[in-house]
Amino acid sequence: MRAIAPTMGLLLASTGCGLVDAPGTPLVEAHRGAAGYWPQNSTRAIQGTLDADYPALEFDIVLTSDHVPVLSHDPWLHEDLCTTSEGESIDGRQNIMDIDLDTLRNGFFCGGVADEEHTQAEVLEERIPTLAEVLQLVGTGSEEMVVHLDVKYEPDGTTFDAETMAKAILFDWYTADLSNPWFVSANQPDAIAAFEAEATGEITTSLAWPRFHPDLSDTTVALTEEFRMTFGRVEYVDLARDAGADGLAIPYQLIERRQVEAARAAGLQVQVWTTNTPELLTEYCAWPVDSVITDYPDDAPCLGGGK
Repeated sequence: MRAIAPTMGLLLASTGCGLVDAPGTPLVEAHRGAAGYWPQNSTRAIQGTLDADYPALEFDIVLTSDHVPVLSHDPWLHEDLCTTSEGESIDGRQNIMDIDLDTLRNGFFCGGVADEEHTQAEVLEERIPTLAEVLQLVGTGSEEMVVHLDVKYEPDGTTFDAETMAKAILFDWYTADLSNPWFVSANQPDAIAAFEAEATGEITTSLAWPRFHPDLSDTTVALTEEFRMTFGRVEYVDLARDAGADGLAIPYQLIERRQVEAARAAGLQVQVWTTNTPELLTEYCAWPVDSVITDYPDDAPCLGGGK
C-alpha cells in the first residue's frame, strides 16, 4: 500500500468521506512489517512484527528476473532507501524484474538509509529478503497471525504478467505449508483472476482500489475517484464483484461509510489503509471494517489498548 499526501486526506475528509463512528473491532495489520518502527519490507521488520505478536502482517511482493518472489513496495529498487553494495546511490530507476536474485542480493542493500517518511524507524542495512525466507520466519510465530500478501503487479511491463507472478508466489506459499490465515491483494482484476485460477483450494483475494498509476500523481488519481464516487459512478460492491474479489482494500482518504456497510452486508471484506496517526487509528478502529492497515500498530486502540 502507498501513502497519499496528508493534504489530500484533509481535502477529501472535508467532502464527507468516512470519519463517522460505527461498531467494529478491526484486525490491526502491520503495514510493510510496521514500517514506522523498522525498515519497511525487511527481515528485521518481519521479525519485529513476530516478536511484538501483532495479529496481522502485511508486506509487498515482486519478482526478480529469474522469477523469485522478493519483498519490495515498488516494482523497482527504492532510490531513496536502497544503495549499491558499495554504498553508492541507485543510478536511475532499475526494475527488479530485470535483475536476477544473485545480483539483487549481492549488488544492493536497503534499509541503511534514514526513511524520511518514518523518521523514528530503525536504520539497518539488509539484503532484500525473499518471500521464502520471510515465510520461514513467519512459521516460527503464531499460527493465528494473518498474513496479507500485497502483490505489486503492474500491467505496463514493469512487472511480469499476472499469471507468472501468481504461480511463483503461490508456489512459495504452498511450499512453506503454513497454517496461518492469509489473503492476497492486488490492484488489477487480472491479477485477482490469476490468483483465483492458480490457487489449489480456497483463496481469499482483495482488490486494492484505486490503482495509483505510475504516470499520474496521487492527487490526480484521488480527486478523480472522489469525483466519480460523489456522482455515484463508483460502488464498492460492483468493484469487488467485477474483479472477482472477496473484498476491497481502500485508502482512508477515499473510504465511505455507506459503501463499507453495503460491502459488508454483501459478504465482502474491507481493509482500510494507511491509518498512520493515533487519531485515524482511533477513528477507524470503531468502523465496521475487517482490518486497519498501519505503520504504527502500537497506536491502535483495537490492538488491545496498545503495547
